[in-house]
Amino acid sequence: MSDVLATIKADHDNVKSLFGKYKAATGSEKVTIALTLISEMKAHSAAEDASIYADYSKFGLSAASNKQEHAEINKIIADAAAASSNDAVVTKAVTTFIAHSDEEESQQWPAIKAKLSASESATLAAQFVSAKKSVA
Repeated sequence: MSDVLATIKADHDNVKSLFGKYKAATGSEKVTIALTLISEMKAHSAAEDASIYADYSKFGLSAASNKQEHAEINKIIADAAAASSNDAVVTKAVTTFIAHSDEEESQQWPAIKAKLSASESATLAAQFVSAKKSVA
């Protein structure tokens, strides 16, 4: 059975790993990785909005600030998509995403873990994966 938080964490970790490769890359490889980062972050945000955020009130949490952060991140991602060769713009998008994901993991997930059953987690994980595929 899938665990929604493990599924989302794997996605967070993938962006962090890609960012490490991005920072080490040069030239056209750097732009290619930037475009991958942009599509990954965009799909991730949409998948969270369509899955786990829909259930946040169940965990005694509000998804409002997360959705607002996603809107801000998506705006920065759009800027990065329009300037995928601009290192500062891409770096800002990724570092904003990472700060947001770290906050989710450290501040919000403990409350979710305390209230989420294994079957609910599996359902949300499936919703997350499905939503991500529909965006990508």
